[in-house]
Amino acid sequence: MKIKDPDIMEFQLIFEGALSKATRFDRQEKMRIRKKIRDELFSLLTLEQPTPTGIMNRWEERLEDLFEAVPYGLKDELLNMLIEKAKFPTL
Repeated sequence: MKIKDPDIMEFQLIFEGALSKATRFDRQEKMRIRKKIRDELFSLLTLEQPTPTGIMNRWEERLEDLFEAVPYGLKDELLNMLIEKAKFPTL
């Protein structure tokens, strides 16, 4: 599985949507979390052979505060997207 720029943008849109729905954070916290999301997404470009579960575990660990504040379905949605990307890589 190789993550490409269009995949990164797709994941960023999902994270942004989830973050905008989270009412628990103030403006500064949202800015801090956005930076963490960007850092995590762009670090995916450097991983050699990432697996969907490996990526998800990394996100759950490093973006814990975001996942605690958003609905449970976000994790499932992201994992399903990662699995689909692994099955049908973009050209």
